[in-house]
Amino acid sequence: MRRVWILMMAILLFWTAVVLYFGTRNAVVSSKQARWAYNVLKKIDQVLDLSETTFFKKIRNVLNRLWFGNKKMPTVELVRKSAHFGLYMVLGIVSFWFAFTYSHKLLMAVLVSVSLPALVASLDEYLQQFRGRGASLNDIMIDVSGALTGMIFCLVIFALVKLVRFFLRTTRTQQEG
Repeated sequence: MRRVWILMMAILLFWTAVVLYFGTRNAVVSSKQARWAYNVLKKIDQVLDLSETTFFKKIRNVLNRLWFGNKKMPTVELVRKSAHFGLYMVLGIVSFWFAFTYSHKLLMAVLVSVSLPALVASLDEYLQQFRGRGASLNDIMIDVSGALTGMIFCLVIFALVKLVRFFLRTTRTQQEG
């Protein structure tokens, strides 16, 4: 079990480094990365033609309202904020399993999976000030919402595993008795 915990710690440290790496790029590099991701997604969309579907338009509108309020932002900005959300969702998932393998307590896993990414997000925004970028409370909220989504995903997986184990035990008990 100690090996699993050490592996989870290594994954957690690695992913935290990835998050901070992307977060501390200067404004020009960050903009180029976002533009590159946007162009890749645009090429994929040219093949699959997803952006004209009703589902995609609804998701885009919901995310735009959540992350930008009443402002209509360019799609590249939505890609940037989606990257924030996704990076921190993974950080929330990794934090959850790290804490659970360490403590074997669900409450500890829930607390760590939100508080650790919130701390990293705050540090990330603070460090951006030294790289020619501004700090944004809105970005921290997007990051924390990504971590919360990751934590909820983990809770659903945890509950499904418990439910399957319960039904397997019940079935085995009925077959024996």
